[in-house]
Amino acid sequence: MVYNWRFSPRLLIIAPLMLLLGLVAFACGDDDAPTPRTEQVTVIVTQPAEQQTVVVTQPAIVEQQTVVVTPTRTAAEQAAATRQTVVMVVGEEPENLGAWGSPGCAIIPAHFPCQDAVSDPLAFIDSETFETVPLSGVQGWEQVAPNRWRFELTEGVKFHNGEEWNAEAAKQGIDWKSHPDHGHSSLSYTGGAHGEVVDDLTVDVVCDNACPIFPATAFLIIFQAPEWFANASDSEKASTTVGFGPYKMIGGGLGWRRGLDVTMEAYEDYMPNALSPNDSRAATIDEIKFLWRGEPLVRAAMVQVGEADWAFDLGLDLSGDVPVFDHGGAAETFVDVFDTIWTPELTKLKVRKALAHATDCDLLVEQFYDGFYECQGTYAPPGTLGVTPRTLAQYEFNPDLARQLLEEADYNPDNEIIINVFANRFFRNVEMAEAQAQMWRDVGINAKIQNLETAHWLGVARTGCGRAIGEFADIENPPADFCLSFPPGPPTFTDPQTYQLNPSLETLDFGRATGRLDCLNASSKFCDPVNVQPLIAPCNAAAGEARKTCMTELVDIAYDQVIIYTYFNAEVFYGVSEDLVWTPRFDRRARPNQWDLN
Repeated sequence: MVYNWRFSPRLLIIAPLMLLLGLVAFACGDDDAPTPRTEQVTVIVTQPAEQQTVVVTQPAIVEQQTVVVTPTRTAAEQAAATRQTVVMVVGEEPENLGAWGSPGCAIIPAHFPCQDAVSDPLAFIDSETFETVPLSGVQGWEQVAPNRWRFELTEGVKFHNGEEWNAEAAKQGIDWKSHPDHGHSSLSYTGGAHGEVVDDLTVDVVCDNACPIFPATAFLIIFQAPEWFANASDSEKASTTVGFGPYKMIGGGLGWRRGLDVTMEAYEDYMPNALSPNDSRAATIDEIKFLWRGEPLVRAAMVQVGEADWAFDLGLDLSGDVPVFDHGGAAETFVDVFDTIWTPELTKLKVRKALAHATDCDLLVEQFYDGFYECQGTYAPPGTLGVTPRTLAQYEFNPDLARQLLEEADYNPDNEIIINVFANRFFRNVEMAEAQAQMWRDVGINAKIQNLETAHWLGVARTGCGRAIGEFADIENPPADFCLSFPPGPPTFTDPQTYQLNPSLETLDFGRATGRLDCLNASSKFCDPVNVQPLIAPCNAAAGEARKTCMTELVDIAYDQVIIYTYFNAEVFYGVSEDLVWTPRFDRRARPNQWDLN
């Protein structure tokens, strides 16, 4: 039994009744009342040890009891009671939490645990200066050849299971994350590459092609404890990451209770790096619990009632429903990608231009986002190398021009144009797609939207020129027209039409975005073998002013060819507890070791 010895206001009400009962009992009691006695008893409580004396009044007996209060909380329990825990909630449960799983960890909310909490990548982009910096496992790098970078590793770093971090472990991660067969999103930034051990704490990255900005692209190359990975079951590899980041998953994979939550605790042996004080500091919050709830309203309510401290992707309409409403960058744009290779009407430039001029982006932003966003014309954030004021400007909304272009293009309304979406890829994206399709119909275009499940949408996104070449020819020795004579390839083998996407460009360099112009890119839906393809490799190999000039030319081509319709530069909205001290990053990544609790 737990005793709380304190005065209660209720005694003021019942005291007169107790006095009356006491008088009656005294009048009727036994003349031979026993002598008051002192008795020691032990009472279990959850408060520090102390001694109190309590006088208990009974009929004709006054007993004095000396109560010794005995604590039951051990030192470990006391520490647990003061343990700081932050609860994060996102929109969906991860399909895997293995850094080297299939498809592996990416910069998506469901992968915060394996990508940003338990892992430190080969390089990182500073959250305040936007410079490329090393985290705990790396001390620095230098370019030793056009396609070779040398990385000096940090001595004494250990994986969460105690294995040593060294050049062999680094090579394994570089090889895994930069190989096209593994299908990891890091490849779309780095291109093909492999590692070579120089000595125990030095590793070279050798790119398949010249890679002048490689460190800036290496923020998705993350690592696993080699011996653990070699001996782990497929289930273990899919459910956990044994890295050396500021947090670790508990219980060798048991931290992920499928359908419930993921639990991570601060890694006590984490080694901060003075070269990146913002991003590689030791964690001050002891434990992170990671939850998922599909409805933004539910996520907001969890923060409002104290069940969560941080909620991702709430939407502007919930700004008044959380203690603190915040927003930050996503390093990405929200766009509609056009298939210019196989979808009949979209192969016509004037039809693509008509779609752009038929879309009133400002009205879409006003209706669905309260005018928060500024429409733009290029699928790259402002400030990206290669973007100019001309290409940043949105396409003019001009329905009459759109109708004229359709007539000049000999548009065939029998060929339907579809906007493929999947719900919640972006806040209110389905409603906005419906409105955009109606704008297209208003100028005479046969258009509709198609709301797909995630797997089907991914199939549409991945169907591209490079995969068609690989399916019907030899990607190492492609035909002169690349994929233009082939039908659509895997995984869908059908016309991709258009599909909504929010492509990221964390490097603020258009180099990665050139993949959408590259005939050899697996997912590319544009291919010009004569005018554009010869520019791709030289531009990506260029540096300095030559790179800026070349990237500007490619941005101009993407804009003028309308290979993508860009809505706006995206933002992410958060609901946050008043006790959580944090600053949103520019790229929507969540590094809980940067956070504090009041």
